[in-house]
Amino acid sequence: MKKGGNFFLGLILGTIAGLVIGIILSTKKENKMRNILEKKTEELRNNLQKIGKKIGKKVNRIKSDIEEKWKKNKIDKIDKVEEELGT
Repeated sequence: MKKGGNFFLGLILGTIAGLVIGIILSTKKENKMRNILEKKTEELRNNLQKIGKKIGKKVNRIKSDIEEKWKKNKIDKIDKVEEELGT
């Protein structure tokens, strides 16, 4: 019975040692993963802000172009009407 008891004692101690080492290593890996995720999230946020600014500039440019064309078209129509009326 001595041999069987030693085997199970070794099995239990080995299991406990494996769990402790696994927990310690997983905590380190979690911290690494968390740091990596934080960096990637920050990069993504910065990239999205840059893209948002570029889109905003393009939208403003398009809006200005449309307003300019609208005013020009409006003035051209007024000029046509005045010509037709002879004023």
